[in-house]
Order: sequence, then C-alpha cells, then structure tokens
Amino acid sequence: MSDFQLVDNLYLSPTAGGAFYAVTGFEDEPMRRLLLALLRHRSSPRVTSQSLREWLGVDDEEAALQWLHRAQSLALIQGSRSPLEMPALGIGQELQDLLPALSSTGKGLLVDWNGLSLVHTGLNDETAETLSALSADLISVQNRHAARLADHFGLATHGWAAVDAYGSSRIGAWPLYIGRERFMLVLLGEPQLNRREFITLVWALNERYGDG
Repeated sequence: MSDFQLVDNLYLSPTAGGAFYAVTGFEDEPMRRLLLALLRHRSSPRVTSQSLREWLGVDDEEAALQWLHRAQSLALIQGSRSPLEMPALGIGQELQDLLPALSSTGKGLLVDWNGLSLVHTGLNDETAETLSALSADLISVQNRHAARLADHFGLATHGWAAVDAYGSSRIGAWPLYIGRERFMLVLLGEPQLNRREFITLVWALNERYGDG
C-alpha cells in the first residue's frame, strides 16, 4: 500500500524554484525530467499515475509518487484546480516585458552561447554590447571550470556575479540550459528570480528551443 496518493483533477506546473532547477543544469535525472516535461506543455497538464511515471521516466508507481512528494517538499512544483496557460510570447520584443521584473534595477539582457544579445531592457546599446562580450567570456569560464568546481569543492556553479564591497551582487549571470541551446541571463542589481516572470521566461524559451 502506497504512503502517497494523487489528488484527483490536479494540474501541475513548476514554481520559480522549479523552473530555475530545471534549466540551470543538464544532468538527466528524474526530478529534472519531471520539471522539463511540465514546461513542454503550453498549459499546465493534469497529473495521472501514468503521466507521472512517463514524465519521470520511472516504471514503479510508488517510486513516482515519492519523487512527486519530494518535488512538492522542495517547493519545485505547484498544483492548481485549473490549468495555467502560457502567455503567447516570442523571443525578442515581447520578452522585454519580463526582464525588468527579474532585477531590482529593471536592467538585464538575455545572451546566447555565442555572446549575441537576444533581448535587453533598461540598457543602451553600448552597455548591452559590453555585457554581451562579458557573457561570452563567462560562458567560456563556465565550460572550462564548472565540473572542476563541483568535483573539488562540491560547488555547483548556478551563476556568476560581480559584487560590491558588501558582497551584494551588482551584475549577475546565470547559464540557462534549454534543450540543446545555451543562454546566459544577465541582470544588474539584486536578482529577483523568485517571480512569475521567471517561470514565464523559462517556459517561453522551452517552447521554442526545448527538446520534445
């Protein structure tokens, strides 16, 4: 007899923390598979025993329910009685409405793995180009040293930052792994990633660039 039971007619979607977990790593494991599966739907799907096992990539129902309980305990997923719909967003001008909410200064940009700025807000073109060039260098550092930092220090590098004398972030950069594509989210000021806009950003990127 299982210790856990599914609630009937419950629709699942990632929280901001779940969206962050899903795209700041690329290791293939059940938790990330679950979150990425949810992000592949244009509206939050209704969970069933079968769909849960398929999303997690596990065959055992009890194991699937344990993973679901763990995701809930870590506040990586949220349930609702009606599905949440993904806004119709493109990659470009439309995303400018999302970036300001992610920074205390309302300034940021999204850069691809080649250092090309896809969208920026609150910045003039010269500043955006400078930060794009910086992002390209950080991407190279991430590629060369992330695994070494994890192996030797147990430090998973989810982001890089330029800080002031008090340790507060002035510029932060976070690699985002979307399908086979790689991006860098760069924000000026204090990051504010625990917001609905971050979920929408990740959702929109997965809609266009995600696998499946």
